[in-house]
Amino acid sequence: MEQRLEALLNDLGRAETLAGSDLARSLRRTSWLAEAAGDSLDEFLQAAARLPTPLAKQADQMLAAALGGVVRQRLAAAGPTAADAGLGDSIERLYGALGKSSLARAHLLAWLALGDKSELERLADLLISDPPAEDAQVMQAIAPLFRRGGLPVENLFPRLLDALEHRQLAAPILDLANYLTREGLVAEHPAAERSGQLIVLLGDLTQSLLQLEENSESAGLSPVELSRRIAGCISLSVSLCDALGLIGNREAVGKLTQTIEIRHRRLRTEAAAALARLGDPRGADELVLLAAEPVARLRVLAYAGELGLEDKIDPALQTAQARAESELVVWLSEPTQFGIPPSSMELFDHRRQFWPGYQEPVECFLFRFTYAVTVEGEGERSFSNIGIAGPLAHAFLVDLADLPPDDIYAAYAGWQAEHEEIREYDVASLSRSEKLEVERLVRRLHDAQFTAIEPQRMGYFFGGKALIAAAARDGMTGVAIADFDEIDFFPRRHSRRPLGAAECYCIYKGRKLLKLFNHGEQPPAE
Repeated sequence: MEQRLEALLNDLGRAETLAGSDLARSLRRTSWLAEAAGDSLDEFLQAAARLPTPLAKQADQMLAAALGGVVRQRLAAAGPTAADAGLGDSIERLYGALGKSSLARAHLLAWLALGDKSELERLADLLISDPPAEDAQVMQAIAPLFRRGGLPVENLFPRLLDALEHRQLAAPILDLANYLTREGLVAEHPAAERSGQLIVLLGDLTQSLLQLEENSESAGLSPVELSRRIAGCISLSVSLCDALGLIGNREAVGKLTQTIEIRHRRLRTEAAAALARLGDPRGADELVLLAAEPVARLRVLAYAGELGLEDKIDPALQTAQARAESELVVWLSEPTQFGIPPSSMELFDHRRQFWPGYQEPVECFLFRFTYAVTVEGEGERSFSNIGIAGPLAHAFLVDLADLPPDDIYAAYAGWQAEHEEIREYDVASLSRSEKLEVERLVRRLHDAQFTAIEPQRMGYFFGGKALIAAAARDGMTGVAIADFDEIDFFPRRHSRRPLGAAECYCIYKGRKLLKLFNHGEQPPAE
């Protein structure tokens, strides 16, 4: 085994004792695995399988980082490398040794997903016999199958359909089959011969969802458990509707007609699209109605284009503004955000401008969105803010409502911008020489009549340096950002969600970027 991999293996064995700079050094070493030769890779995998399991949390995180680096390197190379030849047995052995609680296992499956025909067969067998426990790990494991070219489908299907019995695998596997069909990579949908089974499964899920809509309390589940069950049913039902539409079996019309009655807009959209694909006019009619719903609009328009129904959709719902509104509503409705669409949306500002990451000007939209809910004993309460759509869909939790549009755009541009010459660090982590720069900028703030100065972070922006600090001036507290040319001050406003240091620095960066991009100068290369 290469000496570097021996060092990495040693780090795994003592991972729980590592901290600070030692831990940071060990994490950097995880990149060595992707650079290793075949024999050393095999030896490392076999040795890792002999480590005491389950691995301690920090050791498992380090191994996941090392294996993730291998997968990213293989993805960049568009497939396996010569170093991967004959590693299937060792990958499978380590997979089995780690156990279901390991975060590293999904990376091993993803490695197999980038392999040759025999490794794809091994992947299918492992997914059926010993699948990952979490939905996120399943997606991580099979994501490379959507990205690699020349996928030998016959080494995955129909074998992979046996994994439909695992509920956490059913939707991703059907999504893969749907993707292969939609992209024309297979002559027939891989699940075509199982369409009867899929129709029955959709019917069962539809009945469960209708019952939960009518009386969720009868399920005897906690709100979290109920939400998880509904989300799982919706996810699989969406995949089933898409599959049945692509398969083209008209025996599915009855169950799809029942599914279209469910209130969930995404599921109604999929059922309607499947019906339209099967030639049932109720599908096209429902798609036309759903186009008016911002949370469903983008998907409806995509299906309308695919099915030749664009002329049935109101042209006002197909404009750039209507699409941007939908982008933001979809983002706000994600489970990681608000989880539901806002009560109202209103255009706040629109302009066409250059934006970081784009070579040409893009349409940028700001929308005021509002959530209004009735709280028992408290009446109606609302939450409102300004979000962006166009170059990105995003919204901050801090209140942007009383900022001018220029600064709101700047906040989002600064938040999104990524470049090797844009970075920031806590002042406590800076070197002695860098801390001297902090002191120089603190003196600038003193000279500008700021008081109560508390340095927080140092920003590095294309060769310039800026200090982000809590400060006060003229009786107002807020955030001051000082570089060697100018000082920006963001007073704390009368809001329950005032700007913090991070958001203020985003505005500082965004102002500079948008000025640079939109005043005829050449923007920095991404």
